Amino acid sequence: MKRTLLFTAFSIALFLGSTAFFMYALAYTEKTETIYTASFAIGAEQQLFRAFCIHAPSEGFFIKFNVSNGNIKFSEFTASQFEDSLGYFDVYVNETTVEKVQYWLFEGSNETVGVSAVDVGIWYLQFYNEDSYEKEVSMQITKFWHAPIYQDWIT
Repeated sequence: MKRTLLFTAFSIALFLGSTAFFMYALAYTEKTETIYTASFAIGAEQQLFRAFCIHAPSEGFFIKFNVSNGNIKFSEFTASQFEDSLGYFDVYVNETTVEKVQYWLFEGSNETVGVSAVDVGIWYLQFYNEDSYEKEVSMQITKFWHAPIYQDWIT
């Protein structure tokens, strides 16, 4: 009986201790940092791009933008994707013909778009105003990551 009681007490202490350890070790909080803010004009039927850099730690970023009048189209690229293609991709029309085509991933006027950013480093946003008048665009890029909750206690 004494041996069973001792074993039970030890098991409960081990369970509570390991539970406390894992809750402590696995408790994370989301951190954010604004890394880029800009306002710019994009002319009628024009394209332009903006480059920015993401440093570790990072799990992704949010692009929040507002357009003065109407919509814009835009896409995001890592440096290796954009610098070689400038946003154009090869599309096979038939067995002998290849065309360069641009794909726009997003379109809007007052949006927040989330992007998973496994790659840290240079990123590009490419914008296109397909309308016949100039537009003013303001945007803010905020990166996010998860940090252990105990990191707040240290810093």
